Amino acid sequence: MNPIQINDPSGIVPCWCLSKGMAGMISQMTGLAQAVGLPYECKSTRLGFPWRWVPMALIPRSSGSLSDPSLIATDEPPQLILSCGRHGVIPALALKRRFGSRTLTVQIQDPKVDPSLFDIVVVPEHDYLRGKNVFLTTGAIHHITSARLEEARRASIAKELSPAGQTVVPVLIGGPNGYYSFSKSDVRRFFDKLNILGETHHMRLVVLPSNRTPAELCTELARTFGEKHYVWNREGTNPYLSALSLASHVIVTGDSVSMITEAAATGKPVFVETLTERSRAVRFRRFHESFQQKGITREFTGRLTDWTYRIPNDTPRVAHLIQERIGCHEHAVTRAA
Repeated sequence: MNPIQINDPSGIVPCWCLSKGMAGMISQMTGLAQAVGLPYECKSTRLGFPWRWVPMALIPRSSGSLSDPSLIATDEPPQLILSCGRHGVIPALALKRRFGSRTLTVQIQDPKVDPSLFDIVVVPEHDYLRGKNVFLTTGAIHHITSARLEEARRASIAKELSPAGQTVVPVLIGGPNGYYSFSKSDVRRFFDKLNILGETHHMRLVVLPSNRTPAELCTELARTFGEKHYVWNREGTNPYLSALSLASHVIVTGDSVSMITEAAATGKPVFVETLTERSRAVRFRRFHESFQQKGITREFTGRLTDWTYRIPNDTPRVAHLIQERIGCHEHAVTRAA
């Protein structure tokens, strides 16, 4: 591949991250931007009416398709555009259409349009998309590295997670989506297994709801586990990285590829809580089968066992490819913390 033409836009942040703004999407884009080594800016680019309900192939590739076109208004392009999800595709293509080879476009996840419209498309191997510029990864790319885990282990919040030095088992909770409803029976079964685990193992659960976790489920988590274990109330410092850094094992609900892949960044046994499908979750099934076959995850049954696996870590590989394309392999700027 030929290196892309380098531009030097005065006052323009070199990397833009475009998405709807969901945590899993931001984790993938910022993790990749950090690995590339360019300063970045995240923009919440949402499709406007009526385009948010229209098939991707029919949406005009212009800023006018956005609810706020000013978000991508610029006279000079960023060197690198990372987009993720449906709401990132159109603004990325609008900028590519305007600036051509002056910017490199990298789409994370299946864009649901011709992948050749982007310079690079990054998708997990369990997805169906293939193409000359499509690069496959094991699970999702993300921002978690061994260095960040070690830093999180020394953070003050880490002491709150295990004040008496107990073994820490993070429990990562997602929420309803198009494929899983988190039915009452699912939640009850999950709670029963967690209670059994708490009674049969000397450890402390660190229960971490996400932005997608319904408020009523958060309340029930606190009521059920808050007395003996740690349940984050989604206020103040997020203990997510510190919890992962201290983990002996990790338990994750099966509704998020990103959460499961991030849990696997620890190298510790990852247990997945199986959820009832509200619609056919074919790609999720392929993902879960892939991670089980690779020995990364096992189904959560209420008991903890130990095993080892090769940590999936494709972010540096994708970052190196981008560095070669934009010619910044030796000139990357590390983003200030």
